[in-house]
Amino acid sequence: MLALIRRMAAATLGALLVIAVPVTANAAESDTARPAAQAAQAAVDGTALKGDLKGDQAGKRATAAPQAPDQRGTQAQATWYYHITSSCNGLESPIRQGANFWGGGVETSSSGTPVECTGGYVQGCGGGYVVGCNWGMGDRIMLSTLVNDFALLAAHEFGHNWYGHSANGCASWGSAYNVMKTTMC
Repeated sequence: MLALIRRMAAATLGALLVIAVPVTANAAESDTARPAAQAAQAAVDGTALKGDLKGDQAGKRATAAPQAPDQRGTQAQATWYYHITSSCNGLESPIRQGANFWGGGVETSSSGTPVECTGGYVQGCGGGYVVGCNWGMGDRIMLSTLVNDFALLAAHEFGHNWYGHSANGCASWGSAYNVMKTTMC
C-alpha cells in the first residue's frame, strides 16, 4: 500500500511540474538588476529611467524597464543593426516583425547583432526552460522555436538591447512594457 501511495505521489508531482513550469523568456540578469516588481511600479508611476537606456557597454544587462504607456516604433534611440543567421532559415519574417517593433533596426547580411535559432531550449543563459536570450545587450541573440508567437519572442529579445524585464507575467503585443514581461505564454 505504501508503495502505491509513493507511486501516485510521484506521478502527481511529475504532472504538477509539467503544469507549473511555464516556458519563460527569462535571461540571466545581473544581480544589480531591479526586481521586476520595482521595475513595474517605476514604469507605472513614471519614475522609470529616461534618456539613454542602453546600460553598461561592458556587457552588463540593462536594468531599466520600458514605461507602461508607450507606443510602438518610438523606443529605439538610434539606428541599430542585426543579421539573421542560417540557423533561422524560414523564420526571417517573424524575426523582422520583432525587430520592427522597436524601430530603427536595419537588417544586414553579416554585421550587427547575430540572431540565431534553435529547436530546443536556449543553453547557457540561466534556467533550464529558457526560450530566448540576448547576451551582452545585442552581442548575440538566440531564439527558440518552442514558443507560440515567435515574432513576440524576437521583439522581447531585441528589446533587451535597451531594457530589462518590465514585470512578471505573460508577454503580449500591447506595448513595450507588455513585450518585456518575463513569460512567453
